[in-house]
Amino acid sequence: MAENKVLMDTNVFTEITTGIKGNASNCVFSDELLRKTDIWEDTATGRKMNELLKSFYKMSDAYRLEAAESLPRALLTLRDSMVGVDKNLSESIDVEKAIEPKRNIPEVI
Repeated sequence: MAENKVLMDTNVFTEITTGIKGNASNCVFSDELLRKTDIWEDTATGRKMNELLKSFYKMSDAYRLEAAESLPRALLTLRDSMVGVDKNLSESIDVEKAIEPKRNIPEVI
């Protein structure tokens, strides 16, 4: 029968989350293309391309913010919550009662 388990090395989890944050915040597209779009404004296609480029840059900034800030914050909250649950569970175990052996010793008369 399969068991439902979650095993987590919190140090590795934290390193991965920090890596996500760092890599996402470094993923920035150069805005050089946006500074050169005025030459396209003479055509309908060029104006549409300018709108698409501006939309792309706006979305990429939003994505970068979510990936660099919101996602790591959520993952660290998840980690802290799991650690808290584990701590509460471990403190609720009474070791003495859990390992007390049952003895079947016959009574001697």
